[in-house]
Amino acid sequence: MPALPSTLPRAVLALSAVALVSGGLTLSAGSASAALTTYCSGDAADVTVPGDLVVAEGGSCVLDGVTVEGTTQVRSGADLLVENSAFGDVDVAPNGYFDATSSAVDGNLTSTTGYGVYLDDSSVGGAYQGEGGTDAEPFLYSFDTSFAGTVDVTGGPVHLQAAEIAGDVTTRGTPYTDILDSTLAGDLQVTGSPEGTAICESEVDGDAAFRENEEVQIGHGLDLMTCSGTNYFGADVLIEDSTGAVDVTGNIVRGDLGGEGNDPAPTGGDNRVRGSSDGQFTDLAPASQTLSARSAPADHSGELVDRRDDRRASAEAAAELAGPAQLG
Repeated sequence: MPALPSTLPRAVLALSAVALVSGGLTLSAGSASAALTTYCSGDAADVTVPGDLVVAEGGSCVLDGVTVEGTTQVRSGADLLVENSAFGDVDVAPNGYFDATSSAVDGNLTSTTGYGVYLDDSSVGGAYQGEGGTDAEPFLYSFDTSFAGTVDVTGGPVHLQAAEIAGDVTTRGTPYTDILDSTLAGDLQVTGSPEGTAICESEVDGDAAFRENEEVQIGHGLDLMTCSGTNYFGADVLIEDSTGAVDVTGNIVRGDLGGEGNDPAPTGGDNRVRGSSDGQFTDLAPASQTLSARSAPADHSGELVDRRDDRRASAEAAAELAGPAQLG
């Protein structure tokens, strides 16, 4: 019996490649066991993607009960909406959007000058990194979501509510950084927010530093956020070089509370500081204007939900038009 050929004819290989592409799969070159890349356009459910997943530029993908074993790329202008799904690393390109409910990102989640990232009842097993640009302010809205790594954002509004974060949280140049009913195991640094920052009913176990922001609300003494509970800080709190109102009211600080260069001078009261109160925070007095006389608190979370709803509606319509994604 003649030996079988060791390689397949070129015609057979070409037909196999065509079949893979038509089913939404391609083979990446370079290794003998080349990884699969799956392109998603439309909607899919209850399937496992063995390699990488790509939402092509300007595309829309809606997934429910899907597991992606490789890296997920949301390319420029694309949308990925997911529920009850699991991923490795997720990378969001400029003007891209990632919306996850009851889902897990086991690796890192990165948004580079994207439209935004919305997380609800989800988890991130690695770090989150968000980066804005000249014409891009990608938002991070996180509700009832845990992060095993750091959260690092440069530009773009940040709203963390009922979040659990194991690593440090750092924001720079965000329009605002709001943290409500959350637990931060590491350090917190907020720098250069022109609309201010508010921390309410939260726990920060590491050092907290607020520098060169507009207003700073630590507790319930200002109107950046509706707040009634107590903050707990496990180490030092530093507030310096603010250009708007600063108020520290109703907090427990196990370390020192201090800072200079805030104009106007800080206000506050009803704090328990286990360390020393230094600088402009030595003898705080309550603000002369009562909360009821102030304007209504800014509804930052409502603004972000509106942005989410607008993008989600257009993404769902585009995915429905594209039809089944044919992932499996």
